[in-house]
Amino acid sequence: MHIVISRYAGAADKVEEALPKVHEEFVPFLKGCHGFLGYVALPTEQGDVVAFHIWETADAVANSRDKIRSWVQATLKGFEEPTERFPGEVLLHSVVAPQSGGPDQSLYCLVRQAEGIVTGGSQRQNLEEMLTAAKSVPGFRGMYCAPFDDDPTRGVVILLCDTREQAFAVHEATIAISRRNQPNMTFRVAASGQTAILAMG
Repeated sequence: MHIVISRYAGAADKVEEALPKVHEEFVPFLKGCHGFLGYVALPTEQGDVVAFHIWETADAVANSRDKIRSWVQATLKGFEEPTERFPGEVLLHSVVAPQSGGPDQSLYCLVRQAEGIVTGGSQRQNLEEMLTAAKSVPGFRGMYCAPFDDDPTRGVVILLCDTREQAFAVHEATIAISRRNQPNMTFRVAASGQTAILAMG
């Protein structure tokens, strides 16, 4: 499984205008791409827009990239190119009660960036312990963990929960485990907010 995360700096106020086209055209377009598994987009509390695509493989990402870029550049003014783009292979994920993909869905999403990750067997053990802790928090709906392709000592954890309070409870519970297992790792909340689009393939 592969994930691509894009950030559009300062674009949160453009979301309402873009939503109808994304719901009616872009999501069906993505669902027609081979290997597509999911798409989430949100205006963040930090004032940006964050979107991430989930794919079966890196090849599926590569094969769809030009088609997606062409559609976005032709259709979504203000979203032609992301400010930042991070691809990575998902090492561990879990989805509880997968969502239907309906237009009115919404979950609270928190994207945490980590640096100083120790790779290898201890990393997998750390992620598994984090996932166990996350699942014990009421309202937990999903978690994706991925190092960046260009630097495996950096990566992200994406949390999806019913509410903001639950997402930050999961965040604190999982950080406590990482600080115990990999004390030199540092964290920051890179993005957080209510999803505007949540569509599973």
